[in-house]
Amino acid sequence: MEYFALAIIIMLGCIFSYTNGFQDGSSVSAGPIASRSLTPAQAVLLTALFEYLGALLGGSGVANSISGITNYPRGFSFMPVLAVALVAAISWNFFTRLIRVPSSSTHALVGGLIGALYGIAGDFKYVILGDWGYMIHATGVVKVLITLFMSPLIGFFAGWFCLKLLILLLSGATARMHKVLRRLQWLVVPILAFGHGANDTQKVMGLLVLALACSPDSSYATTCFTAGSITSIPLWVRLLVGFAMVSGVVAMAPGIVKRVGSGIYKQRGLHSFVSELASAIVVGVGSATGGPVSASQVIASTVMGAGYAARRKGVHWLVAREMFMAWFLTIPCSGLLAYTLLSIFRALWPF
Repeated sequence: MEYFALAIIIMLGCIFSYTNGFQDGSSVSAGPIASRSLTPAQAVLLTALFEYLGALLGGSGVANSISGITNYPRGFSFMPVLAVALVAAISWNFFTRLIRVPSSSTHALVGGLIGALYGIAGDFKYVILGDWGYMIHATGVVKVLITLFMSPLIGFFAGWFCLKLLILLLSGATARMHKVLRRLQWLVVPILAFGHGANDTQKVMGLLVLALACSPDSSYATTCFTAGSITSIPLWVRLLVGFAMVSGVVAMAPGIVKRVGSGIYKQRGLHSFVSELASAIVVGVGSATGGPVSASQVIASTVMGAGYAARRKGVHWLVAREMFMAWFLTIPCSGLLAYTLLSIFRALWPF
């Protein structure tokens, strides 16, 4: 039974990574496609390649941050909690794709996990709230929430600052510079894709490593953890989750591409380059420091920042408001869904 439950969690983890791929991968590709700096095929293939490399080479800091949300005892009873958290996050991702809103897969996963933990205990005793640590050394849920909510704000100001700086530096440039900026996206898109692949795949890897630690094979609990922290992720987990993410990137969501590429602000070569560069910096720093950021939020916020710097009236604030509403509703909605699903599951099969 334990191995069957483990197989279900691994399958759900791959499905979630697939939904994450078409959610955030579409946002990564949106700017270059909308500005015609890259063709859709070029953007998707470039994104997919470097997303996969990010999954393989991205370390384990983010996975450790996600696993650090809970102190639930490692055992078979933890597996339904992980499964329900993934089902809730997957359901939210498909729903937001249906309504063409670039929601946060990370918010959905965190909300699903917290909701499932509350459902199993009836309180938050298995949720590690952590502390602020002056924001730099935060732990537990606090660290995750600080990263998730601060990164879009940083992204907005990064997009605004980068565009203002670039306009100042290129004030005497000719129209030929626009072609150069479009070509430079062959450089910034891979950097952003690598950072996103490193960051987002680790969130699922963190849950899968927790599930492996609950399996009858006790070797994972000793080889993957050191003093309660994830220090190693099995290669086969990286390969599997990375492949699932890339499959989602290739599937792409045209509605999200349109929303991010031209729905927030009509991007041209300059704006696309700035938003991709600013997003790459924010996502890359998040991955390097173990902070689980939402790439879709960061990219959308850098587009807003660049658009505001260029022509504030050109930003479609109604579209931005819809996206903000989705971002803030994701954690409570996925949490409530996970709580409901776990309650139904326990009523049908007590454990």
